[in-house]
Amino acid sequence: MALYQKCIPHAYAASIFDIDYDELKKQGTRALFFDLDNTIIAYDDIELDQQHRALLDALKRDFDVVVLSNTSYKRVSLALKQIDVFFIWHATKPLKRGFRKACQNIQVKPKDVVMIGDQLMTDILGANRLGMKTILVRSVKRKSDRWMTKINRRLEVGVLKKIQKKQPELYLERLKTYVDDHQM
Repeated sequence: MALYQKCIPHAYAASIFDIDYDELKKQGTRALFFDLDNTIIAYDDIELDQQHRALLDALKRDFDVVVLSNTSYKRVSLALKQIDVFFIWHATKPLKRGFRKACQNIQVKPKDVVMIGDQLMTDILGANRLGMKTILVRSVKRKSDRWMTKINRRLEVGVLKKIQKKQPELYLERLKTYVDDHQM
């Protein structure tokens, strides 16, 4: 399978608040893995606000919730200090290591997980490689991206063009709104 095919999410949502979690539960989803930076909060925010804490707390009633981040322990632990959520820091997405560690920790199979993130080249690619379902969300605040993320965003443009050319129906269904939202 070509790299670009592994970067196609199963769905797109404007934000983590726009996802139909009841439908995911009906589909048999047992766990939700969230990226932290620019999926839940901007890179330049220090901790979750009340609205985000309330959402994650509510989701914990029906799902195992894990935050899977490529950033440092200090960054993730500060962001999540007021909420009891398991997290993996320096997850090395899109490599499989962090995803596998999270699955082992909560004893769930990848097919029962939905990964929610804002980057095709890390969150979506990594989760798809393991057979997880994936939901791409609009970045919270792209201007706050770190240097490595900016490199990934440039790579993403080429991947999006390839998807548009090779699989136009999936591009229109799952990615065009993402591209339009970010005016790529």
